[in-house]
Amino acid sequence: MSTRDHIINSALAVVRAQGVASLTLDEAARAAGISKGGVLYHFKTKEALIQGMVAHLSDKCVQLQQRHYDVLPQGPNKWARALVATAFDAEAPTSDPAGCALLAAIATNPSLLEPLEGTISEGFRRLTEDSDDPDMALLVALAMDGLWLHRLVGSPIMNDSTRDRVRERALALLSGVEAKEQEKV
Repeated sequence: MSTRDHIINSALAVVRAQGVASLTLDEAARAAGISKGGVLYHFKTKEALIQGMVAHLSDKCVQLQQRHYDVLPQGPNKWARALVATAFDAEAPTSDPAGCALLAAIATNPSLLEPLEGTISEGFRRLTEDSDDPDMALLVALAMDGLWLHRLVGSPIMNDSTRDRVRERALALLSGVEAKEQEKV
């Protein structure tokens, strides 16, 4: 693991254990077991470190989505179905409390989202190019973002049963089952 990745992982551990307000370059250095100068070599500011953390979590999410994509059967909306699988995967960075804490930091400084701009654009491109109904795929993608926000705030309406029903409904929409059912009526 590179020193840069070690610093990011250590900083994420700080955020998980103590919250984003406790994250400083000094604390990241302490957690990583290196000097503050070592951290400063890779990250000139706390904001740069947070951007690195956001990019790291984003990369992990994209890699997980690609793994789901690679094993899903062919069919309509494969990239969107991979997005749904990722949204419900316990290993997804969206389940990481550090990601939730970083969102709070980003809310006060939206420029920290810059590392995500390319990832979001690329994800949208893949989502729409892979879909026979790009609007439906986008609708499901936005619903998965909403699911993450419900998880973030600890929504009491999103119990396991509700999440399972939402996942199944999203996959049905993406497979065209909903449209076929409407044609029968």
